[in-house]
Amino acid sequence: MKKILYYPALEKHKCYHYFPLSLLAVASAMKDDVVIIDERVDPPEKLEQHILTADAILFTAYTGYQLACMYAKAKWVKENYPNIKVVLGGPHVTLLKSQCLESPYIDEVSCGYAEKGENELPWHLIDVAKYINPETERFIYVSSYSCIGKCSFCATIPRRKLVFLPLEKVQRDIDNLMELYPFKQAVLFDATLFTKPDRALFVSQLMKKHSLSWICDSRADEVCRMDKGVLDKIVNSGLQQITIGLETGNERMANFIKKGKNHVEKFKECARILSEYNVIMASGLIFGMPTETIDELKETVQYVEEIRAINKNFRLSTTFWKPLPATELTEFIKRNYGYREPSSLKEWAELGAGNHFEYNTWMDNPWIENQGEYRAIYDKFKLDNQDIFI
Repeated sequence: MKKILYYPALEKHKCYHYFPLSLLAVASAMKDDVVIIDERVDPPEKLEQHILTADAILFTAYTGYQLACMYAKAKWVKENYPNIKVVLGGPHVTLLKSQCLESPYIDEVSCGYAEKGENELPWHLIDVAKYINPETERFIYVSSYSCIGKCSFCATIPRRKLVFLPLEKVQRDIDNLMELYPFKQAVLFDATLFTKPDRALFVSQLMKKHSLSWICDSRADEVCRMDKGVLDKIVNSGLQQITIGLETGNERMANFIKKGKNHVEKFKECARILSEYNVIMASGLIFGMPTETIDELKETVQYVEEIRAINKNFRLSTTFWKPLPATELTEFIKRNYGYREPSSLKEWAELGAGNHFEYNTWMDNPWIENQGEYRAIYDKFKLDNQDIFI
């Protein structure tokens, strides 16, 4: 029988989208007749066409807007095709397995990472052309999963063991994809690509082989530890941008959210190191976190000025912290601010429908003290730094 792998819409009002890598990974291990349906690029008729001959449909979903879209579609499936098995996988259910199984619209769950590193990705199951932004001609790929960090705001916490895909598979996946379309840029979505410098160097040379400019993420301490000769080769392979998480410029807050020892100073040193290269150093700040004082906010504002003076290629985005399930910071506001977390899949879906993150936009957090003064400082910060916002 046929298995439908369904990717719900991830965010509102976006014209171009990255590949549904999680579903491609699932499909690579399945021997059944498989069809991938991506709500972002496929017409609604595609689901109606295939559901009549399917015995199961597997959804994936992040907490937030995608979960709301998943819930609406799962409800529709169960109400109209009650004999079809509905399976939920992805980040949200991995964190809240039992709660999701209580929903009348979910029959089974699949937790953890879909990618096992055993099979090449079946690019033929999607229409690659639908994912091409003509302005960037960019694709996304992930060569390792999880993160070594212990940030208290991050929902990766229950899955801290790093999962590295075999480099031979990484090369075959990208070689196969490049045969389908001459992409110009790659985005490596590994949480910390530089954790293993030899892997980062291998990936960089693969990018160079295909004449790809590329973007990746890392941690400040990893850049600080890297051998300069290795970093030279990586950057000179076509690296266009590296994203380094900042979150705050105040050391107490950095310790409170567990960014790592001496994070603020290490980020500054990372900025100095990367200032020697013609590469964008992108980062992000999280505003509105619990316990942050006005003086600490002002220190972060001053810190950004210092980083700008060190690295002319520094770029920035801002977001406001919102509680994710099963994180330390969410548990903190439960204990100290009386926060009530959604208690069912339905409630999480309802919250996600209208609570999607919007970068560089003020969001009300009830735990922000002196909101009027806080917002005035934030608005001025945006105005003063709009030339580097991304």
